[in-house]
Amino acid sequence: MAPPTGKTNPFDDDEEGAGNVNTSFRVNSSNPFDSQADESYDVSINPASEETYEDMNSDLPVEASWQYLGDLPYRRIPIYSDIRWNKDDEDDFGLASYSASFKQQQRSSLLDAQDVQALLSTSSVTKVSGCPNGGPIATITLPVLGDSMKSAQLRIITNAGQHLASIDLPPRQLAKKYSAADIMSIGFTDRTVLIILFRDSLCLTYDLRGEPILPAFHILPKGEGRGTELVHCSIFEGGVAVLSPKMQCAIVELLDENDDPSYANAAHLGSRRISPSLNNTVASRASGEMFGGTDSQPLNYAIVTPLPTSAFCQEHLYSFVSIAVLPRIHTTSRHPEVFLSTSDNSVVVVNAATTDITDVDCRARIKSPIVAMSFAPNGRFLACFTQSSILTVISTSFETKVLDFDTSEGSQNPPSDMKWCGEDSVVLHWKKLGILMVGPYGDWLRFPFENTENVWIVPEIDCCRVVTDNSIEILQRVPPATAALLRMGSIEPSAMLLDASDAFDSGSPSSDEAARAITKTGMLLEAIETCMDAATREYNIDMQKRLLRAASYGMHFSYKDPNRSTIMGGSTFANENNDFMPSNPAIKFTATARKLRILNALRDPRIGSVMTTLQYDHITPTGVIARLVAINRPALACSISKYLNLSNDVQLYARCAKAAALISSDKFKSDAETAEVAIKIINDGKDGAMNNGGYASVALAAGKAGRPGVANLLLMLESSVADKVPALISTGSFADAMAVATSAKDAEFIFFTLMEYEKFCMSSSPDANVAQNTFLGTVINKFTPEGFHTLRRYLETMPDIKNLMNLLLRAQKSVEAGAAMSKKAFEPENETPEKLKFLAEASRIYSLGKDTGFQKQCTDEHMDLLKDQEVLRKKYGTEEVAPIGSSLTTTVVSIIRHAAVNKRESHKLLGDVDKLAKKFRMPEKRVWHIKVKAFAESGQWPQLRKLGDSKAKPPIGFKPFAMAAIQGKQSDPEIMRYIDRVTISEERYDLFCEAKLWKRALEEAGKLRDTRRVANVRSSCNSADIGQLADDMLNRLSTM
Repeated sequence: MAPPTGKTNPFDDDEEGAGNVNTSFRVNSSNPFDSQADESYDVSINPASEETYEDMNSDLPVEASWQYLGDLPYRRIPIYSDIRWNKDDEDDFGLASYSASFKQQQRSSLLDAQDVQALLSTSSVTKVSGCPNGGPIATITLPVLGDSMKSAQLRIITNAGQHLASIDLPPRQLAKKYSAADIMSIGFTDRTVLIILFRDSLCLTYDLRGEPILPAFHILPKGEGRGTELVHCSIFEGGVAVLSPKMQCAIVELLDENDDPSYANAAHLGSRRISPSLNNTVASRASGEMFGGTDSQPLNYAIVTPLPTSAFCQEHLYSFVSIAVLPRIHTTSRHPEVFLSTSDNSVVVVNAATTDITDVDCRARIKSPIVAMSFAPNGRFLACFTQSSILTVISTSFETKVLDFDTSEGSQNPPSDMKWCGEDSVVLHWKKLGILMVGPYGDWLRFPFENTENVWIVPEIDCCRVVTDNSIEILQRVPPATAALLRMGSIEPSAMLLDASDAFDSGSPSSDEAARAITKTGMLLEAIETCMDAATREYNIDMQKRLLRAASYGMHFSYKDPNRSTIMGGSTFANENNDFMPSNPAIKFTATARKLRILNALRDPRIGSVMTTLQYDHITPTGVIARLVAINRPALACSISKYLNLSNDVQLYARCAKAAALISSDKFKSDAETAEVAIKIINDGKDGAMNNGGYASVALAAGKAGRPGVANLLLMLESSVADKVPALISTGSFADAMAVATSAKDAEFIFFTLMEYEKFCMSSSPDANVAQNTFLGTVINKFTPEGFHTLRRYLETMPDIKNLMNLLLRAQKSVEAGAAMSKKAFEPENETPEKLKFLAEASRIYSLGKDTGFQKQCTDEHMDLLKDQEVLRKKYGTEEVAPIGSSLTTTVVSIIRHAAVNKRESHKLLGDVDKLAKKFRMPEKRVWHIKVKAFAESGQWPQLRKLGDSKAKPPIGFKPFAMAAIQGKQSDPEIMRYIDRVTISEERYDLFCEAKLWKRALEEAGKLRDTRRVANVRSSCNSADIGQLADDMLNRLSTM
């Protein structure tokens, strides 16, 4: 069944009505693996033996190398051939790599080399993953049986076979618990993070240099350092999602400093954060800030979100079969969505932010469970492979079904890999059957790859990489502009311009007429731009030059045309200096030439980056620089950043990487010579003051390379505190780092230096006590006072006071140490025995000092008070007599008050008051004041009278007695009992006024002959009689 006429590619983003339900999908039941199938569908080009895209004879049209998938032309482009992936191994096993012991274990004297290789391939499996956008390849060979290989080496290599890094798996610290057979999957994120997933959900993360990014963590932890066994996983652009046999599911999102912090804050409440270790944070801090890194969040971190899928399965009585993740950039919620196929032919979608689960109910459209899923690069379509060997392509909204394609005649097994080739086709790979490409209307192409044992597919946004045992190829749809330009017999303006340019190069006079004909159509500008765009999409340098010559010819031809629209000569608008500026096509031509030079440099085998122009635009030139530095190609990064005149920060980043590489490789020059060359590279003839952070980042690399002398010389030039402190720490100059942080008055860096040095001490000595003593001794003797006090304040917040005591006592600060111990004693949760224990230790600490006798005496007396309070509570059977935590004065008051309640034992209680006062040498006046106030407040007026009569002249006088009676609202005779015994007339007057005994107050004022006091009585009282007496007295006093 031919595709319906008038139908366009439903995978095309620009197609109108793509979201409508399409009922015209087709089921293609022809066998694409049949050797008798139409040869036009069977592409069998072998890059090793036959002509390929780049090797075609120049006399043949370019279209001869294309293969048509329906109406869409595709090309198979060999990039690198005859690659030897294991240059250090005498045996060539392709991408597979075996240890010597494993190879010896599989060898037999009766087998030849070919049989040995076959035996090794059957007893092991090689996993390969490619970094997106033409990046390096990660490969690891794992045993089929768990006991046959204890460890394996993961290699990160360029597409041209250059070795970048090696990672021994499992890591040394996990070697006792895991073996190589426990590795489940490997894969890259779109931010070049390599994820290694073990079968018990242990997740490891590495960068392109093989350095760990995050500490190892279990995605589905069980506790006690164990994880949950997995059955499926999906490593996607932003992280990884996993599924266990009990249908437990979780998703890990790998984030960095470029992500909005509010995104992580909006994660589900059940999620947890995985932060990098402190060493990784320090090592990357200085360099990270060059690209905008901040202190508010780590450079890399992960969000692990468990999803409630197990309960959902139990509720609906089915299980999950496969898993895939739609990245957040393609979802409406802007959070990843996990797609899980079910055993009853449907798919459920789980939102990572809300954990809401939705069953899309596609059972009517899919006739058997889905065993594999893959999303298109644009996120609009989902390729599904079912148990019945049907490839189904459906929109991610499950509203539009595009295709059903039957592969059962070729194989009853699911493909070993299923990926997208750009956005227009799906590619499937079966071992020994090659690659099958399926188009939107059931059209297909087959690529047998007969001369290679293994094939791996790396999907890209506009193509797919095919990795074999000895080559790298690209399968790509021919760009529409290129197809229209290079198709045989094309009459497009760009094709006519190319023919005219070729004719001009060959000296034909007809070129002028052809070019003028294009000019008359008014489409010359379009033809020029098409040639430039087509040039960026070509891999053959001769074809690139040919297309650029055509564009240049068109521009020069237009410049000679008197009726031209200004293409090359300049705009009709001038700048502020009245200088004519180049036109947009001229600027674009220059940019195109620069882009091609960069892409060709990246594709050089020494670099090995298979990057297309669309991928280059996707990651931006800054991303290209970062990748080159990551794969240890800093010289090219430095050249490109300068060639493109990128921002100063990016150029500095590249220059610093180049200087760091120089220091690591130059082992024979002195520190001064090496530092001088590094400084020249960093400055690049510019003012060194503009390179803040650069010296520190190179110093970090020098410290790692074992060149501390070079690091110190570089740090002398660093002026940025935020970069200098971490760099000094990394080189072990902790005292200098503390001095820099203190001079900058940066509390965070002071504390950061303390914690880093403590960690350094703990890791340097197996004995924790020795390490702690070294740490405290250095803080006291070598660090600044600000560092000492910062540590003291930090230790004061810790529940264990031991470290604080060690610090203060080693610093011979007995007063502060004893005070801290005493403060610990009075914490609310401590009972009396614990308080006595801490106070006894505080007393011992005070005894160590020379000027702490007063503090020791106070502590000892308080211990005696606590003991006496405990005796009183036991003696009288209540806490009211001596409340817990009360002072000496409060205790005396409590005893007197309790005497008012316990009248039978009041005599004993008052006797205990006298004993306490005598024992603790309370001043007599203080004791009398306390008794007067306590007797009055507790209503013990007889005891107050008894106290007043006990001495003819009390030490505090009788005024406090009179005030107590007045405030207690006693009778006038009771009040007068005490006022009459007050000898000072002024005090007697004040007491009479306080008691509102106005007549007696007036008499006292008269005795004092004080008109002011008389007037005060007159104004304060409400009695007319007293007022008259006051007036008479005033008259008498005025005449005297």
